[in-house]
Amino acid sequence: MNSQAVKLLKRQKGASLVELLVASMLGLAAIGTVGSVFVTGQKLVAENAKSLMLVQNLSSAMQQIKEDVQRAGFDGIGSSSLMLSGAANIVHTESDLIGYVYRVASSGTSAIRHVVYKRESSAVSTLGDSLKICEKHSSALLTVSAAATSGPGGNCFTLFDTKQISVTAFDFSTSQVEGSTSKSQWVTVSVDGHLVDDPTVSYQTSIQMMQRNWQ
Repeated sequence: MNSQAVKLLKRQKGASLVELLVASMLGLAAIGTVGSVFVTGQKLVAENAKSLMLVQNLSSAMQQIKEDVQRAGFDGIGSSSLMLSGAANIVHTESDLIGYVYRVASSGTSAIRHVVYKRESSAVSTLGDSLKICEKHSSALLTVSAAATSGPGGNCFTLFDTKQISVTAFDFSTSQVEGSTSKSQWVTVSVDGHLVDDPTVSYQTSIQMMQRNWQ
């Protein structure tokens, strides 16, 4: 009787060891699968976060431009709209650049605000091409070149972190809207950009607006 009990006990111990080994292997496989899914999920979250950051930055900049351009040409004192010195239109556009001016005070050394948005190519391979805003205040109208550089009255600032975002295009198209005694412009602005560390993640957006102050 005792001999049979010992044999049974041995068989039970052997079976438990095999089951333990199988369970351990299954557990390791499950952990490996869960770990792989977790890592993949984390990569997707990181990629989506970068893509969202790109979209939000470019979209916010375009919304800022759209809202501010509505002030272009405003004077409030004279009968004519203001323009950058030497410019043919209230909203001046050229390659990679859009600029305009408007009055913010009736008088004083900072009465007129000049605004220029421009794209600049990077001279450093590890940094992206930038989109800058130049803001200057003065008592008189400035030329486009003066308004588009840092100096007395204001400076130029980069809108995005060039370690993260590269602006590959900043384009414009305009069409004249003629009235009986004055004219305005229909302006389209578009911007293209991508992530510096992953150029395959890109985004393009555009805005359209009617120049509010006629000339």
